[in-house]
Amino acid sequence: ADIISPEEISMLQKCEDANGEFASRGYITDEANEKKAFKMAYLDFTEERENDETQLFFVPNYSCNFACSYCYQEGYNPAQKVVNNEVIDAFFSYIKTEFTGRRKYITVFGGEPLLPGEQQWAMLTHFIACANEAKLDLAFVTNGYTLASYVDLLKTASIREIQVTLDGTQQIHDERRYMKGKQPTFDKIVAGIDACLNANLEVNLRMVVDKDNIDNLADLSRFAIKKGWTKSPLFKTQIGRNYELHFCNNTPDRLFDR
Repeated sequence: ADIISPEEISMLQKCEDANGEFASRGYITDEANEKKAFKMAYLDFTEERENDETQLFFVPNYSCNFACSYCYQEGYNPAQKVVNNEVIDAFFSYIKTEFTGRRKYITVFGGEPLLPGEQQWAMLTHFIACANEAKLDLAFVTNGYTLASYVDLLKTASIREIQVTLDGTQQIHDERRYMKGKQPTFDKIVAGIDACLNANLEVNLRMVVDKDNIDNLADLSRFAIKKGWTKSPLFKTQIGRNYELHFCNNTPDRLFDR
């Protein structure tokens, strides 16, 4: 970015560039050269893309045990059934056929992929077995409520990371991310993060930020430090942005623009 004077704007509009400064900074270009450079850059991009690692997504269900104050799935009525082994086998067969020779890993998403129950456990057990047979890393995106109970199963997989969301310290989080009966979730998520780190599973802690909770970010940081999480090489963080997706957000005033 450059600061430009009114005189320079006038020169630029007239394509006056006696010293070549505008051209050197890319403000004046030769159209033919630009098209050629673009074509070459695109060829480089497509060549590199073939060698890049591919992230594949698997969504076993869109059901969720949370009723957060914001939700990208709001407005949808998810099917309640769990996918069967035939679907999972077909998924891995497709990967084997379509992505042979490509570097890749799978992110298991939802809804909530780590729902409680024997059916969900059995489904994920088969899924992890297929991933292990295919020698594929897995990442999970979870609300973290049942995470501690799934740690022993997750340890049998090659886990790249477990992404878990805390939207602040206890009071702030529990006002935003709660069970369908509005029961709090903070303590169980914290226990799940502890269990993962103790089991040498990498945790990616995300905070979904809007105007209601951004001022709590430093307090959540202090909480993570006090818990000792930040000392672990297996612990990392990211900030997410609460924003409108498929349906109009009923509280647009709380959202930051891009």
